[in-house]
Amino acid sequence: MGDGYMGRVLWVDLCKKKVWDEQLDDDMKFNYLGGYGIALKVILSRQKRGADPLGKDSICGVMTGPLTGSGSIIGSRFTVFGKSPLTGTWGDANSGGYFGPQLKRAGYDGVFITGASDVPVYIFIDSGRAEIVDASDLWGKDTFETDEMLKKKHGKDTQIACIGPAGEKKNMFSAVITDKGRAAARFGLGALWGSKNLKCIVVKGNIPIKVADEELLKNLRKKYTDQIIKEHVGASAAYQIGTPGYTAAGALNGDSPVKNWKGVCGIDFTQDDASRIAVDKLFKYRTKKYGCYRCPIVCGGLVSIKEGPYAVKETHQPEYETMAAFGSNCGNSNLESIIAANDICNRYGIDTISTGAAVAFAIECYENGLLTDEDTGGLKLAWGDHASIVELTRQIACSEGLGALLSRGLNEAARSIGGDAEKYAVHVMGDAIAMHDPRFEPAMGIIYKMFPGKHIQAAQFCSPPGLKEAVIGFGTEKENVKERVFQLKILECLCNIVNASGSCLFGFLSTTSECIGEFLTAVTGREWTNQKMIEVGERISNLRQLFNIREDANPVTARFPERALGNPPLKKGPTEGFTVDMETLMKEYLKLMNWNEKGIPERHNLVRLKIDNFWLN
Repeated sequence: MGDGYMGRVLWVDLCKKKVWDEQLDDDMKFNYLGGYGIALKVILSRQKRGADPLGKDSICGVMTGPLTGSGSIIGSRFTVFGKSPLTGTWGDANSGGYFGPQLKRAGYDGVFITGASDVPVYIFIDSGRAEIVDASDLWGKDTFETDEMLKKKHGKDTQIACIGPAGEKKNMFSAVITDKGRAAARFGLGALWGSKNLKCIVVKGNIPIKVADEELLKNLRKKYTDQIIKEHVGASAAYQIGTPGYTAAGALNGDSPVKNWKGVCGIDFTQDDASRIAVDKLFKYRTKKYGCYRCPIVCGGLVSIKEGPYAVKETHQPEYETMAAFGSNCGNSNLESIIAANDICNRYGIDTISTGAAVAFAIECYENGLLTDEDTGGLKLAWGDHASIVELTRQIACSEGLGALLSRGLNEAARSIGGDAEKYAVHVMGDAIAMHDPRFEPAMGIIYKMFPGKHIQAAQFCSPPGLKEAVIGFGTEKENVKERVFQLKILECLCNIVNASGSCLFGFLSTTSECIGEFLTAVTGREWTNQKMIEVGERISNLRQLFNIREDANPVTARFPERALGNPPLKKGPTEGFTVDMETLMKEYLKLMNWNEKGIPERHNLVRLKIDNFWLN
């Protein structure tokens, strides 16, 4: 009988060119679960306070969870982690596809990396054996080329997590890419790999992933597959269209930002504009559907543009966040240019949200005379000018021209440009906020502030058993602050469990709240009630905050972009006249988290969560 874990992690010291195994004990497995839960505990224990994230003493890596590759219907995810070079906070990003399950079949739950190589290298893991391999021939290659070269060398069953040229250049938007377009983005974590001269982690193997109750797992898989495909309305829609299905609606209902957050949905980005980037138009370019490992939803797809300036062949379709970032936020309704911008980001290995936000920021700076033609290299930046949007995206990916400045992050770019640039830089601690508007859903203000670089840290769309049956609707009843924050705290804790377990949040939202606990029980052999999951999730949230405080990067004290709060409020549109009461939201959130007004966790709560040994005097 197993418990869903392989039971060991790989450690790699790139300075000493040394690899070794360490075992996962029960404390790690069941009190921190996996993903960034285990990663936080390890790094808080073993990385020096104040370590330079791009220095040799930093620790980064990848972690799976017990559900990754287990046969759970939504168990495909893995987490990339480390101290963010962009925000200075804890950084984690997760992704699906096939890399996570294959890492486990290669014999490991995760990989921790320290030191830095003096030459480009990659880590190769094959059925429990690991080695450091020269990667000089891969340095400078894009993520597509890297994937193809390594599969040709090691076999088609090999999975690769790699950085592109952007990560090699320590671009602050750089991501880790798998499967030619599945991105573990945000926080600039690709730059950590680039600073260590680590091009990629390559995995293969067929070691079985043992679970506690195969029969129960099989029955649960059938139960929830039937629910997803036949019963759940949201999942049925996702099965057909994926996240781009929300693009047109978000651009009109007040949820998607317009023209760098200053514009009005339905007015500055019209219904005609929204219809040009709606999902039915995207279908014209789709060549096949794409799904992550053993997922019945199959929400992704590959697209091609046969001819013209934006011709591409079989690239991943842009997700909602990408569509909004390069669409309404840039005043752009040219769908082919959005597909092309997404393809550039995937090939060079950069985050689409940060890049689209940087382009919108640059357009507004140019519009207001803060950037000149000399600064832009002759680019005439304007809302909806798709050719200049795609070109600036390329420059950011390559760290060329104006893109070299923007790729350092919105805070650094605004500081360098000067004048009113900071007013136009919509970010928290340097990382651009994502494409859901707090003026539409106020709880997003807390999510963006407390988790810089994230937008799905709390699943606002559903309520687990134990909460009131009458759930506050997403985007409605904005005045009910206390109830909203109470639900957000519980959902934040559950979201930690979804991520740490190796599950897909989108899949979680396509089932019911019992799904993750039932699968965890079947896989690990231990009962996972909602109460147990919330407790472990709260422990993880407290560890994250302790890390941030230790590194003098406390989000509680960070600046929040006023225009995203409706200060001043919009004079027209769906969110006309609304200003987010951030002060009250934060006050209630800190109280519920048992943190003081500065965001420092109360000692008694750390004792309750059994993490008081991480207390920082």
